[in-house]
Amino acid sequence: MKTTLTMLAVLALTAPAAADELRCSAPGPGGLQRCSAPDGSTIERVMTADGRRASVLLRRWPDGSLAELRCAPASLLAADREPCGHDGQVRETTLFREPGKPFGTVSHQRGVMLRQTIVNPQGGLVRSEEFIDRNDAPDRRIKRVYYPSGRLRHEIDLVEPAPQDYRGREGTGREFAESGQITQEVEWAEGRERRIRQWYLDGQLKLDQSVRRLGRDELRETRSFYEDGSPAAVNRERNGRLFGWQQYHARGGTLQREDEHGERGVLLQRRFYDERGRLQRTERVNSDDART
Repeated sequence: MKTTLTMLAVLALTAPAAADELRCSAPGPGGLQRCSAPDGSTIERVMTADGRRASVLLRRWPDGSLAELRCAPASLLAADREPCGHDGQVRETTLFREPGKPFGTVSHQRGVMLRQTIVNPQGGLVRSEEFIDRNDAPDRRIKRVYYPSGRLRHEIDLVEPAPQDYRGREGTGREFAESGQITQEVEWAEGRERRIRQWYLDGQLKLDQSVRRLGRDELRETRSFYEDGSPAAVNRERNGRLFGWQQYHARGGTLQREDEHGERGVLLQRRFYDERGRLQRTERVNSDDART
């Protein structure tokens, strides 16, 4: 595993007898907590030093079955060693939405979640997650969401580097129609969108947007298409506002109009073309929005 084991701060332990009487709350002091949830389950968790989140959490029903499991890179509780796979073995745990009613399974090894499946009350797959450990390339984590029919609805495939190497989201997200046709794909690099594409249900490309950085500016160029594949428009943006020349086409691809936008998206002028794509006239827009 490439996951780097980090040393945790010394934990201030709460006395078990007193902690067992507490009702659980989202935030809490750093260290070990044992408390009761309103649904009747009991929670054993280790909070981070700032008290904002749990590094390790085990929530159990009265019959001892697990309702929730969260693991850390190192064992912090006597109870987390086996389900979190801190013995080096891959450990699969069944989670229950209530006693006797499972809602999924989760597998860990050395505190790393390797696989997870979530099912509905009828047993149909709702969501899954998979960690891929690769020796010759960055590790990856793939998350999927499914339609009630069981067909894939959404998939996100992300690079999972060691924490010290993380520079933001990097990978690809895809959305699918229930027919199986991909309808959207988004690529990220260093935490920013790099490319977005969309498709019609027949597989024809609907939109292709590229994103790049120029100093402090974010520049986007979007090419959209009609159902027959002919160009519909070319739009350019700077920091979320139209900038420069925009082109708009009639069905069939003939250039119909061009707009020029200046600073802060202000419209400066327009050019109109006839059905053969020949320039007809130009309209310039004054500061008072009067056209000449």
